Amino acid sequence: MNNQPSPERYYDRIAHRYDEMYDTPYWDIYRRVTWEHIKPILPRERSRILDIGGGTGIWAIKFAKAGHDIVCADLSHKMVDVARAKAEEAGVADRVKCVRSDMQDLKEFGDGEFAMVWAQGDPLSYVPDPVLAVKNVARVLKPGGLFVASVDSKFAAIEHFLQRGRVEELEKFLRNGKDEWLADRAEERFPVTFFSPADLEKLLERRGFEVVSMIGKTVLPLRAHEKLLEDKEDFRRLLDLELSLNRERALLGAASHLEVAARLK
Repeated sequence: MNNQPSPERYYDRIAHRYDEMYDTPYWDIYRRVTWEHIKPILPRERSRILDIGGGTGIWAIKFAKAGHDIVCADLSHKMVDVARAKAEEAGVADRVKCVRSDMQDLKEFGDGEFAMVWAQGDPLSYVPDPVLAVKNVARVLKPGGLFVASVDSKFAAIEHFLQRGRVEELEKFLRNGKDEWLADRAEERFPVTFFSPADLEKLLERRGFEVVSMIGKTVLPLRAHEKLLEDKEDFRRLLDLELSLNRERALLGAASHLEVAARLK
């Protein structure tokens, strides 16, 4: 491994408790929003799917149970180990192959190998060169294949700079979309690329993709009002509101994350 800052160190350390960290009402609604976005355009027939940045296998197991064959790939060895154990426990190990892979190169995979590449947890934001990463995603996809990715949203990060009085840094950030993952431990910090909706569309279209849809996750400020989500009826009503609003172009910048679905031409 080279000496460049990488997410691997951070995710190796938290792998054993990652699921627990994201077991909250907010992240529950976040995952439901993700599923509702992608469900109408998922492959109908049994397909081979690459889950890159697959972490502990949450999505890989869900896709396997839906009848697909999944490669769950992650930069972190320990995340891969957790995913493999969870696939065994869920009884889908025959459909989920867990491997270590870097989205930056995807060298473990052949050309046109997958019907879909799924990239949750923002791996496209964490690679050193998103352009190269998208180029390699296009290489491993079949023609007409689907790429679905979540990324960190540029406009949602503005408050971070204003709270700290970092006006000059905000100006620079809005020009280049670059900051770092603010892990508590300095040695675990790594560069992050934040995207505007236009940035994300341009990146994909230049690499031969047609954007099918884009949503914000979540456009309602639900993380700041997570207490409301503890009530089942309020959870349902807020989920319905979120789903009715999260494709509105004017609201995308309010979300902490963007999610894009794009098809390879």
